[in-house]
Amino acid sequence: MKPLVVAIIVLVGLFGVAVLVGYVGGQAFLTPTTTPPRIARPAPTAPAPQPSPQPASPQVRPTQPVQPPQQVAPTPAPQPPAAQPPQPAPQPPQATPQPPTTPPAVTPSPRVLYRVQVGAFLRRENAEIRAAELRERGFDAYINLVGGLFRVQVGAFADRENAQRVAQELRAVGYEVLITN
Repeated sequence: MKPLVVAIIVLVGLFGVAVLVGYVGGQAFLTPTTTPPRIARPAPTAPAPQPSPQPASPQVRPTQPVQPPQQVAPTPAPQPPAAQPPQPAPQPPQATPQPPTTPPAVTPSPRVLYRVQVGAFLRRENAEIRAAELRERGFDAYINLVGGLFRVQVGAFADRENAQRVAQELRAVGYEVLITN
């Protein structure tokens, strides 16, 4: 019976040591090795006005001594401007005949290109695989990095109808698509 008790005590001791080593090792990995950078705060430009101290009631005692209000240095009075020579009186504007107004020329809006998106991936490797599949099927696929996503797209169409036609072809092959501009 004694060897069994000794074996149990040894195993419990080893378990306790393992837990302690695991905890210390885990803290070493979880504790950051560098301190995060501190954000510099601008220094205040003018002292904030101090509220006037309220008289304390007989039962309430202040825990800290009351500071007298800070004195603010008076600002010098503005100096009157130097004497300037008198300005001539402004002339009233003369009425001139204005040419008839023409409506502004209609400027064409910048060209909008429609693209058929066939996937958006976090990893470039996945986007490359999808683009290669599409190229094997005869589609002109390319990858755009937008907002941290690798977008696999086909075509750049001036007419939305053409983009819809290609989107239908891609749907027929089994892809989920989105038309973007």
